[in-house]
Amino acid sequence: LLCTFFIKGFVINFVISIVLIALDFWTVKNVTGRKLVGLRWWNEADDSGSAWRFEAAPEGSRTYNPSEKNLFWIALVGNCAVWVALGFMELFRLKFDYLIIPIIGTILGSSNLVGYFKCSREAKDQLQSMTSSIMTSAATSYATSATQSMLGGGASSARV
Repeated sequence: LLCTFFIKGFVINFVISIVLIALDFWTVKNVTGRKLVGLRWWNEADDSGSAWRFEAAPEGSRTYNPSEKNLFWIALVGNCAVWVALGFMELFRLKFDYLIIPIIGTILGSSNLVGYFKCSREAKDQLQSMTSSIMTSAATSYATSATQSMLGGGASSARV
């Protein structure tokens, strides 16, 4: 990781990194998601077990800036991508002791991403429409190529 440029000791780097990752997780989970996109999630634990709760602000209760929404989602995905990239960097450098830091960052960042994704009806709708459009275009492409091969094969055999 980049922290070895400033401090050479692993323990201090580890503690500082984990504290900053935890602060980032808490801030995104409890403040940023609620203020920028009106979403929140949490886990309730009791004697019978635990349950995940997902909540979105009621429609029309507040207007949210579309650019802030986009920034929020890009930052959530980007956070996970950066931690994965740092993990691969440490893996290729064979620094297995520092590999635990990006693993923890990836786990916490992806839990925020999954939690907010489950809260957001909009994100679910966008994923469904994107998936259906990909499936439709794949089916259309397959049908077109199959039709062309059938017609192309018949035309070439008629010419011979």
